[in-house]
Order: sequence, then structure tokens, then C-alpha cells
Amino acid sequence: MAASVNGKGSSFEVGEVKQLFQIRRGGPGWPYDVTADGQRFLVNTLPEQAVPAPITVVMNWTAGLRR
Repeated sequence: MAASVNGKGSSFEVGEVKQLFQIRRGGPGWPYDVTADGQRFLVNTLPEQAVPAPITVVMNWTAGLRR
């Protein structure tokens, strides 16, 4: 989110708040950081996936160890 601010004089005014971008948050904690120069955001996001990756279940896997 971003907003213009005016701190002149004895008052503090906040302008309209605008959403900068949408993300799919990935993982716990803070999902972002700001570069040292303040010009970019580094964002930890979840990848876009149309179809979830398949899961393979191997039954009786110990039998394969004897070969």
C-alpha cells in the first residue's frame, strides 16, 4: 500500500491509500524486503500453478532394497 503524506506545520495529513500490487504470499513471517536504495521490493511468493504436481506413493519399498 502507498499513500502521499503531508507533514507541514502542526498537522499530519494522509492522502488516498492505493494498493501497489497483489501477491500470493508464500511462507511464514515477512513475505517481502525493501532494497537498500528503497526503489524495489523483494517478494517471496507462491508460484502460479494451473495443475498441482502429482504425488507418487511407493508401497512395499523395502522389498526393492533386497535386489
